[in-house]
Amino acid sequence: MDDTASIYETAIMDGSSDYDEEPVVVPTPSNSFYTPLPSQPLPSELLSTAAAEEQPEVGLDLEPSPLTGPSLASPRDMIPRGNYTPNPAGTLTFIGLRAIEPLLQSYLLSPGSPLLKLLPKLGVAVIPPSLLGPTPTGEILSWMGRLSRLKQAYWAGFIARESMSPKMAVFVALLETAANTVNSLLYLLPKTSTALLPGVKVPCLGELELPLPVLVGSLLFAVGLTVETLAERQRSFFKEERITVGGKEVRVNEGKICDRGLWSLCRHPNYGGYVLWRTGYGIAAGGWLAGLALGLAHAGHFAGESVGLMDEYMNNRYGGAWTQHKQRAGWVLIPGIY
Repeated sequence: MDDTASIYETAIMDGSSDYDEEPVVVPTPSNSFYTPLPSQPLPSELLSTAAAEEQPEVGLDLEPSPLTGPSLASPRDMIPRGNYTPNPAGTLTFIGLRAIEPLLQSYLLSPGSPLLKLLPKLGVAVIPPSLLGPTPTGEILSWMGRLSRLKQAYWAGFIARESMSPKMAVFVALLETAANTVNSLLYLLPKTSTALLPGVKVPCLGELELPLPVLVGSLLFAVGLTVETLAERQRSFFKEERITVGGKEVRVNEGKICDRGLWSLCRHPNYGGYVLWRTGYGIAAGGWLAGLALGLAHAGHFAGESVGLMDEYMNNRYGGAWTQHKQRAGWVLIPGIY
């Protein structure tokens, strides 16, 4: 509920709701790979209806409407699937909490961090305070946090469709804060901190030197955040694609599964993107082993929980079309890996 995509997406099984859509009657192009849902008329039928001025127009609403009837999602699913009622209080709560978190992480990574005093009292060694502050690695970690929070705010404000309650917003924001705090903690511990590693020269950046895990982690972070954001936008554009029928606009892809762009390569590219940037963030802060462990933990959560819940919902919602899509897009999170 991204990542909230990426983490509204994590906590409530990716609140971007990879495929959820309202049952609006729309034309289905003749070259569509998928069989139309039973409630959908053929294009000729809709065109005939639209051309007959004396008959009422149906299925031309452009605003999302909640699904009617029993829920198609698993009782274990925390996503309010099909509920598109706006909840500004929840959305603003999430964006606000994500916006103020950089202050916390900057404080934890500063020479005056309270963890530098607390951890030694608990018998846990920490790195020297002189290694904290405005160092190249410290700045990179700060920017990773800022960019990921900016992306999540953009998702919550402009892409997400399911209603997010204030309670859920607080829950998801706290999960994200906890994940970022783990990275900060790894950076403070001598056995994992990349601040103690020797640097290598970065091509095209003059004399700048960075530890190799920081360099690789930064690249992985950039790729993952781009993939997650691009996947969410591609799906949004697919669902919003419109044609004009009888002088009115209709969404041409209502009731269909997005199979364009990254969605043609795997079934959950936004989940995969989130795993990649989380892994990169962890590597940059805590080195190879700690970062890979964090990445596997996120991937395991998606593979063991989110994907199963989504698969159950998609089977109930789309039936055979979902089976066809799984055959076409065989990979789950990351093409070539899983």
